[in-house]
Amino acid sequence: MRDDDQPRPQALKERWIVGTMTGTSLDGLDAALVRVEGRGLALRATLAEHDSFRFPDDLSQRLRQAAEQTPMSSGAFAALSLDFGRFHAEVLRGFLHGRPIHLAALHGQTVFHAPPVSWQLLQPAPVVASLGCPVVCDLRQADLAAGGQGAPITPLADWILFRAERDRAVVNLGGFCNATFLPASCDSTEVRGFDICACNQVLDAVARRALGCAYDVDGVHARQGRADTAAVARLRSLLQLQRHGRRSLGTGDEAIEWVDSERTRLSIHDLAASAALGVGETIGHALRDHGMGHDGEVLLAGGGARHPVLVQAISHAAARPARLLDAIGVALEAREAMEIAVLGALAQDGVGISLAAVTGRGAACVADGLWSYPPKSPQ
Repeated sequence: MRDDDQPRPQALKERWIVGTMTGTSLDGLDAALVRVEGRGLALRATLAEHDSFRFPDDLSQRLRQAAEQTPMSSGAFAALSLDFGRFHAEVLRGFLHGRPIHLAALHGQTVFHAPPVSWQLLQPAPVVASLGCPVVCDLRQADLAAGGQGAPITPLADWILFRAERDRAVVNLGGFCNATFLPASCDSTEVRGFDICACNQVLDAVARRALGCAYDVDGVHARQGRADTAAVARLRSLLQLQRHGRRSLGTGDEAIEWVDSERTRLSIHDLAASAALGVGETIGHALRDHGMGHDGEVLLAGGGARHPVLVQAISHAAARPARLLDAIGVALEAREAMEIAVLGALAQDGVGISLAAVTGRGAACVADGLWSYPPKSPQ
């Protein structure tokens, strides 16, 4: 079903698409305005602008309750979904400053993920009403319906944006760490990617439960501590099970039990240092074991890339330097929202947005994304 008043994507030389992403930190919304030229796997995407918008405290608290599986009534969930959609509509209207766009691609907030069940909560209708353009969201469900894990979904967008003449690993240090491996000059069938282990879920849990703050800004507390060998070993044992499980990570994989156990015997700073080292070593060893060419590079994205103790641990364990995505001209805070915009363009062009070699999806049975359109104009 399409709105006949909307220009077909194939008729446009360029499309302006806004993408949004919210992470497991539940602190705000990242938005990216992207210029897309071409269609399908041949498209080219350029970041025009990006910004981040903090959630109101009440909205953040309700989203966290949903993500932590706090019992809520159906009415409370419906109200939360609507309020979250209204928040998107309000901030995107201000972000775009009246500029017309051809598509909004919205990830929504993952409040549950245990394949084949996954929920990216969002009511898109307020965004359609506010922006007057098609909206696509719920991007994981088609993959899940085809037998896939529904994650990670960004590797194809990584290939569109970051493939090069050398091997690259694009590593997202989000709530959970996932990595996309791009062999030198590869085509899309050669892309590989997988979730590795819990990342900011562990670091942020330490901050919330031991420090009384949302996260350890710039790793300040971790830098003041000394990692405890036994605590690091216990955390790595837990994370190795996630790494070798070869499945997408989500609800139940947060490693909260390690945080609660170790904070009873370690100082705040030592706990933060131990968490960063355990997570970083697990990620670094996964990168090292995958293997890349001698001139291959590791590019770090996501909020954890601003944590120097974590980054140092990854580089040391991977036995190669890791640099921030900023170094190649894409701001860390823009990457995921930009990639959601790219996935929206691919879905609009009828291209499957996830890769069988990554998620395990089978043949397509439904089109990617849940689509909403503005009404037709009167004839």
